[in-house]
Amino acid sequence: MKKTIFVLFFIFAAINLYSSGLRDRVNNTPNIPADSSAESIDIIENENSLNETRENIIKITGRVQVYGNEPHTFVGIIDENGAEYAVYPREQEIVLRSLQGRLIEFTVILFNEPMNYGSQFLKGGTVEPIEWTIIR
Repeated sequence: MKKTIFVLFFIFAAINLYSSGLRDRVNNTPNIPADSSAESIDIIENENSLNETRENIIKITGRVQVYGNEPHTFVGIIDENGAEYAVYPREQEIVLRSLQGRLIEFTVILFNEPMNYGSQFLKGGTVEPIEWTIIR
């Protein structure tokens, strides 16, 4: 009796250890637009968002700061007034890590909504650096 329960327990445990990957197959299927009018709507929305982002381009003079502990680190910019901005996208964070501690003048796009993990903690907003100049 004990052997039967022992064997059944390990059979059920082994079945649950390995997922079948069904969810991944469903989530990774590409969504294809039904008609070409959906593509034209996307183009119009992208043009509107481009105009909105041009209005949100600002200059920030400040320093790059790395926050958090591995594996949950993120990069922010602290301006001279103490406001903290989260940097988006991740590729920009990787580039800016090497500039930590230097005084830099950034030209950034300020987003109206949180875009990444760091924006949950840094309340100045989320920015995407376009260009920067090292002051010292």
